Amino acid sequence: MRRSLVPVAVLAVMIGMTPIPAAAQEDGDPAAVGSFGPVFQEPTGIECTEAQQDVERCKPGALAISNLANGKQLYYNGLEGTNNVNFNAVAEYGDAIVNGQSRVLDMTGGGAPSWSVPAPFDGGANSDGNDEDNEYLPLVPHNNDNKLNDGDLFCSDLNFLSDGRLIANGGTAWYQEPGLPGAPNLGVVELEGLKETRIFDPATQTWTQAGDMEFGRWYPTMVTQPDGTQLSFSGVTKLIKPIYPERPGDSGFNVREVERFDPETGQWSTLPVGANKSLPLIPRMHLLPDGKTFYNGAGQTFSPNGQAVDEAFWNFTKVFDPATDTWEDKGLNDFAGLPAGFRGSGFSVMLPLQPNVDGQYTEANFLSAGGTYGVTPGSYLATDTSTLTTVDTADGDAMTSQATGRLNTPRWYGTGTMLPTGEVFVSSGGDRDHVVLPGLEAPVRSTELYNPETGAWTEMVPQTRGRTYHNTATLLRDGRVLVGGHAPIATAYAAPTDAGEMIGLSNPNGDPTFQIFSPPYLHWGDRPVITGVDPAVQTGSVLDVGVENPQDISSVRMLRNTSVTHLVDGDQRNVELPIVARDADSVQVQVPGNTVLPPGPYMLFAHRQVEQGEIPSVSRQVFVDSNLPAGRIAEMTAVADQQAEQEPADNSPAGTAEGLTGIAGDGTEGDAADDGDAAEEGPVAPGTNPLGNITENPLPLIGAVIGFGGLLALGGRSVGRHRARNRNTSDGRHWAA
Repeated sequence: MRRSLVPVAVLAVMIGMTPIPAAAQEDGDPAAVGSFGPVFQEPTGIECTEAQQDVERCKPGALAISNLANGKQLYYNGLEGTNNVNFNAVAEYGDAIVNGQSRVLDMTGGGAPSWSVPAPFDGGANSDGNDEDNEYLPLVPHNNDNKLNDGDLFCSDLNFLSDGRLIANGGTAWYQEPGLPGAPNLGVVELEGLKETRIFDPATQTWTQAGDMEFGRWYPTMVTQPDGTQLSFSGVTKLIKPIYPERPGDSGFNVREVERFDPETGQWSTLPVGANKSLPLIPRMHLLPDGKTFYNGAGQTFSPNGQAVDEAFWNFTKVFDPATDTWEDKGLNDFAGLPAGFRGSGFSVMLPLQPNVDGQYTEANFLSAGGTYGVTPGSYLATDTSTLTTVDTADGDAMTSQATGRLNTPRWYGTGTMLPTGEVFVSSGGDRDHVVLPGLEAPVRSTELYNPETGAWTEMVPQTRGRTYHNTATLLRDGRVLVGGHAPIATAYAAPTDAGEMIGLSNPNGDPTFQIFSPPYLHWGDRPVITGVDPAVQTGSVLDVGVENPQDISSVRMLRNTSVTHLVDGDQRNVELPIVARDADSVQVQVPGNTVLPPGPYMLFAHRQVEQGEIPSVSRQVFVDSNLPAGRIAEMTAVADQQAEQEPADNSPAGTAEGLTGIAGDGTEGDAADDGDAAEEGPVAPGTNPLGNITENPLPLIGAVIGFGGLLALGGRSVGRHRARNRNTSDGRHWAA
């Protein structure tokens, strides 16, 4: 094992710090707090468990994940190569990072899961590397010797098309500017947003390229429109130095132009100038039931340094009307009774859309929670506040905002997952903003469940692994939640170190593992059973849903297949379908229009009411207004339907993943012998902040800042290893050293 440099910043943090003993963790009754299965991961490849582990590539984790219509999951990682930083990420990231890897996880079939590698493994964008038409600064030398990080999936957005394929727009090209060719540790990193568009086909597990956008975008958000096109909002073309001499009016701003992708042509078009709007990175966007798009006053900021010169305008919620290509400001969101406005690095989830007495969907409610307060300079410590925002489309999209129940634990970057019952499950995150001082936050392992009827959060069973930055969670077709991810920035922007993790701070390495949460409703008794449904659903029609015991069905809902990255799923929705009739073996439900159910893949759930609440069925995969032939849709959903019929009669929380018990590695270096071992939780209680109140003990933060400044000065030293990076496009697991 080679020697590793322990950053001065983290050593300074340790001064005066007294770890808090671990508190006892009671699992409790699964019917009240749910249950977690064992931790599992891809059995091949290398799990990087030590900072600066001397390998070219680590096993990928789920920085972004999509729940495919065939019951499998596509995911990819980011910040691949952080372990190869020697002294300073700011100086070295432009050369040390390599393109992220994609994987397909298959848990269908009832046995142990399996993994496969899409082709090309990294999505294939910008495969020839940046050319001289790139937006480099004039008269400023740059280093782009490493061409294998010019097409990174990292920080692209990921959405479903109506036919079940996925579109990923934007991403990252890494280089050093200023920088000197041949000097990989000397320079300043730049992350440039890509113009490229990738399409993933689940049937062939291949990535192909579609038309380029007009503007490179890093951290954009896409929203599917009622006609099946995609609108892309925000993003930035150059993160660190947003200066564009050839278009100086855009300097200092995020991308204000809105672009539309047409799946029929595979091309983008830029909307008229009236559609331009400054928004934060990865803005929290939602399609309203009147076909307009709502910005919920939240996104990602890079405090305390700032991201754009006009951030103050991000405080206001807004509605975009695609019919007129215009925006309308709607007001400020509430924080604990104050109209504070912007929420940074928290989630925004649309609560279930329900018809009124006339069968119309006119009210949309949005739950946002956690994160930090305000735009630049923002705040540092995580908040426990939650906000309920309502848009009334029958009243000119009138917006109101009020505080709702507080989280039991303050949480930065927690992922909110909509459940079929309308409850919201939150997992992962940290106790403070990782981006301000990476690695100096404590992971929050507690999980919570929000009840929209009571407006209260209830603590659930804690997860095993701490996952702070770039964590994910996705609703599975059987009603469970797959939790994964964690891709941290190098410790304090210096070199990654294990010192913080030893005292309860976050893991400095990417985490390739997963864990499955079974909500309490899976422990309440027999589940309703859907016996059959036409998977080709048309909006405006009456849909016949075959079920056992139709008289027991309390509700039927469609949930959009999840596709989440950076806490955001621009198409997330849970739509209740009114039951209009029942017969001996089915219920008939009314399917609303395409502004409520935009085209694409959905999971159809039927529910049964019991004393504790509703119990969902295993879902059936359907497609709404898809342009695929009915026969092709039936073929795509056949595997999922067959699996639904194989569900155990007792509805065991293990469900289709009963084989996920201690997946052994293949003996490769880095494989964990027992990923589910409770000792992984470390010496600090989950959810506990070992630094204490920063106002009472500011020394760690002061020391980190001093250390960070010193490490910036050291960043230009050319030390460490230099590998020939040889792409193996068929796999991505094996790289030449």
